[in-house]
Amino acid sequence: MSKKTKGSRRAGARKRSQPSDEAAEQNETHAKRDAERYGDVLFSATYDITEKLAKQAAVLYGAPRLSDAAIVMLVVGLVGLVVTLATPYHDVFVMLVSLIFAVTGSTATRNWPNIQAWALMGTNIGESQTDVHRHVVVTSDEVVVEGPGAEVARYPLLQLKRARHDENGCLASFGRGRVAYFPARVMSASKLRELVQMFEGTC
Repeated sequence: MSKKTKGSRRAGARKRSQPSDEAAEQNETHAKRDAERYGDVLFSATYDITEKLAKQAAVLYGAPRLSDAAIVMLVVGLVGLVVTLATPYHDVFVMLVSLIFAVTGSTATRNWPNIQAWALMGTNIGESQTDVHRHVVVTSDEVVVEGPGAEVARYPLLQLKRARHDENGCLASFGRGRVAYFPARVMSASKLRELVQMFEGTC
């Protein structure tokens, strides 16, 4: 192997290591600052809210039973229409109500991901379209959300309503549009699992 080839490989290795080194330095800086501000930090995550991330978080937001309710409305509406049309004397009122149920249920079911994303934008995740940077910290008694801008929101763990998770992350809800999202891509699998267990033990 020529010296030139060896040199280019070393240079490539140095370039590949630079991002991880920078990330490690940033994490260390965040850890020191968090310790000074909030004391004993158990978990933390830093990320930017992208369209993809917002969609992943939206799946975990809202009550799962609402989706089931939309399906029930669709089924009830269709059954009502079939029964009404099958009888010799059509009840216009029942037919109209059944039609409304069927259309509403069908629309909600087909557009459920968009409905979830719209609902999520009404929380602190969607407060700013220009400043999308978030830093989230968990201590033994509270969850802190930094951003947008210089804003800092502090949510006591005692106010945690529910925590839902999937392979993409964990979303903690504190009611009235107050949420904290922890993407899986910025946390190790073990840390995310510990976080989920902690939240589930708190709810």
